[in-house]
Amino acid sequence: MNTFRFKISLRFFGSSFDPSDLSTELGIKPTRMWKAGERRTTPKGRELEGIYDESYCTFNIERHGEENLSETLERALASFGQYKDIFHRICIEGGRIEFFIGWFSVGNSGDTLPYKLMSKLAELEIDLALDVYGSNETCVETGTEEVE
Repeated sequence: MNTFRFKISLRFFGSSFDPSDLSTELGIKPTRMWKAGERRTTPKGRELEGIYDESYCTFNIERHGEENLSETLERALASFGQYKDIFHRICIEGGRIEFFIGWFSVGNSGDTLPYKLMSKLAELEIDLALDVYGSNETCVETGTEEVE
């Protein structure tokens, strides 16, 4: 099987939470965030037309050493378990939470997510979103790690 690279972020969507407060509660700095009702902007801050319909907040989940995808998710879930009540509140108020995984591959590749991992995702009400970027060329995405 071919190697693949991955990037993971934890993303929150909804209208009932303040992204700044969420960042403070979780004790981590967001990569990008906005609040429902604010003017839309580009990542560099240039104003766009319209306002955001919902709040959004995203946090990078870094891979440690040679962790594989499941190990990285397991570690992240262990660190976020203490925030179960916050996650539940966001979901019960109509929001949603997801691990967004960018999967970069040359040719075919795959991985198995153990059922125990999936159970932990469900317990914290975290969806799993996969974006697969396949190519017949060499993976050139920066900031990603190769997994065998």
